[in-house]
Amino acid sequence: MLEVTNLEVVYHQVVLVLKGVTLRVPAGETVALLGPNGAGKTTALRAVTGLLDIHEGRITKGSVRFDGREVAGRRADAIVGGGLAQVMEGRRVLVDLSVEENLLAGAWSLPRREAAAELERAFERFAILADRRRQQAGYLSGGEQQMLAIARALMSRPRMLLLDEPSLGLAPRVVGEVAELISTLAAEGLSILLVEQNAAMALSVASHASILENGRIVREGPAAELAADEDVREFYLGLGGDGRTDYRRVKHYRRRKRWLS
Repeated sequence: MLEVTNLEVVYHQVVLVLKGVTLRVPAGETVALLGPNGAGKTTALRAVTGLLDIHEGRITKGSVRFDGREVAGRRADAIVGGGLAQVMEGRRVLVDLSVEENLLAGAWSLPRREAAAELERAFERFAILADRRRQQAGYLSGGEQQMLAIARALMSRPRMLLLDEPSLGLAPRVVGEVAELISTLAAEGLSILLVEQNAAMALSVASHASILENGRIVREGPAAELAADEDVREFYLGLGGDGRTDYRRVKHYRRRKRWLS
């Protein structure tokens, strides 16, 4: 469904952020993209959804193909109209508009009758939003705003959904609800690229995962395999210490420790 190949991205014509990133999201699968702050995860999503230019970034090498078609360089609205939607980090709901108005904003590409049908479908799926359909989005809790952001993205009837840090700032109970929703959407056949720092949550819902660090993919494989890997667990559980601030240093330290023993 999504093929990113040897992707390089530069900001402000001088800062190289992505350095030959390659990743795949098969149809109907959930793929997690993990990594620390500043690794380039959000930049990778911007490259896919056509939002680099407003951040003074551009693709200098590689390709981004969605459903067999090159999307690099296309307008963001054309990409959404083609079946790919993104839920941005921080939710980005329209705080002064009602829940219903936020949802209808996500259906801008649909005829009015179809938008109305999608609205009712959203309220059936997200009962908490139905109870607050006339309420200003800015007065929702963080978890409710996240559900609204996901529901708004689904209004465009995407075949693939990009989620940028959906668990950020949420209580553990709500993180569990978000994870359950992702699993449900995947079971319905939606392809998902999930960017997360919460590795435990991401690996629990993904079938495959890649680790991005300093603009490069440093590890990839089946999610269950990465979840069981000692190096991955040590880094993402924050047990590195001794200045080991990235996955590769954790991996090097563990190998050296085994050799010395």
